[in-house]
Amino acid sequence: MLIFKIESKMKTIIKHIRLALLAAIVLLLYPGCKKFVEVGTPTTQLVSAAAFQDDQTANAAVAGMYSYMSSLNGALGTFSGFQMAILPSISADEMTRPNRPTDPYLTNSVLPNETNDNSMWLNTYAVIYQANSIIEGLQHSTKITSALKNQLMGEALFIRAFCHFQLLNLFGAVPVVTTTQVNVSATLPRSSPEDVYKQIMSDLLQAQSLTVGDYNTYFAGERVRANKYVVTAFLARVYLYQGQWANAEAAATTVINNAATYSLNQDLNTVFLENSQETIWQLLSYGGDGHTLEGNLLTPFSPTQVPPYTLTPFLLNSFEPGDLRLNDWAKSSVVNGQTYYRAYKYKNRFGSSSNAEYYMVLRLAEQYLIRAEARAQQNNIGDATSGGLGDVNIIRQRAGLSPLVLTDKSTLLLAIEKERQTELFSEWGHRWFDLKRTGRADAVLGAEKSNWKSTDALYPIPAVEISKNPKLTQNPGY
Repeated sequence: MLIFKIESKMKTIIKHIRLALLAAIVLLLYPGCKKFVEVGTPTTQLVSAAAFQDDQTANAAVAGMYSYMSSLNGALGTFSGFQMAILPSISADEMTRPNRPTDPYLTNSVLPNETNDNSMWLNTYAVIYQANSIIEGLQHSTKITSALKNQLMGEALFIRAFCHFQLLNLFGAVPVVTTTQVNVSATLPRSSPEDVYKQIMSDLLQAQSLTVGDYNTYFAGERVRANKYVVTAFLARVYLYQGQWANAEAAATTVINNAATYSLNQDLNTVFLENSQETIWQLLSYGGDGHTLEGNLLTPFSPTQVPPYTLTPFLLNSFEPGDLRLNDWAKSSVVNGQTYYRAYKYKNRFGSSSNAEYYMVLRLAEQYLIRAEARAQQNNIGDATSGGLGDVNIIRQRAGLSPLVLTDKSTLLLAIEKERQTELFSEWGHRWFDLKRTGRADAVLGAEKSNWKSTDALYPIPAVEISKNPKLTQNPGY
């Protein structure tokens, strides 16, 4: 049965919640939730009929969903940098653990009863339940302004699609949950990847038609909730993963062409700051005080301490001489005569008001790389300033590198893979997902990891969930 835990860092602990009320709870809002809505938000908010009696309470209910995603950090960090960023980076070839070489994610030996594996599943489905509860509440409400109702519905559909996408790429076939009825969801079987994508696409296309095209109408300029361009950017990624090249190109182009809102930050050190021009969608920082859980976890306590998570030699060697990304997005330290590099995209270990960082989910650079790959797959190689090659060179130029000169599809696709590796490392499992979706995991990880098996490409379905739902089956190899 899909249930969720309420984090200890919330302002009030709600105890003894009946399973039947699971979908009716929106967790407590962090102090930083004023960033989500400009109205006073109740400390706790039930997603029930009472939450959809007026615009203010409905908007607060949706804000609570984002707040829950932002607050799922602490030791777990499902949506704030650990479980969906650091762990997949370890599973792939981006990070290692000097002080824990037997980490199950590093050695690709995750067991079905592993805590983080279980939390990724439960926490993501908890957000899906909140989205479903909001969708149902909006559908039955007649007291919300029509325009706002459309926007909020679009946001809930988007979040539901986003969460199903993450689950699909972490676990493979997963149950598609579109209801708050626990007696239904508790016995759902795993849907095929094709059917999961079908639901994701349906939700995203509806969301695209319902959401506004700016951040000002409802969000006061903050890029922490989904608008039409957020949905379109994510659609570009989903199209790419499904091999719908023309649609991926078109969606990415729509976002790229909105130059009045989005542009590449030429100073790499400013990319991950709150509401940077490159930002399409961010989650509010850890506790709303300008630092992320990822920045906190990756930074050692002192200069004499070995960083807990370091970049692999394989990743470091993929950077070309003069690549500014290595200089600005990785940081070295020498401990006992040995040099270690760690990811340094998020620089604040603690709160910061002058250089506040939000947790980046979608950014413009990915859109260029999506369009480059989609164009290459359609044999639109182009030249230094056009076609797929031109898009790659835009990213390379920002990194201080000279433009590539290529003439064939296969070479360009490998160049795009490398640019995704050096541009998107340590972000949201991009490298882990890329190697799997392109069928390159065995060739790349098999050469880097002595114990790699093809079945390691998917995490195990949590054993506790299988014990509760007899219709769930385990992934091969576990």
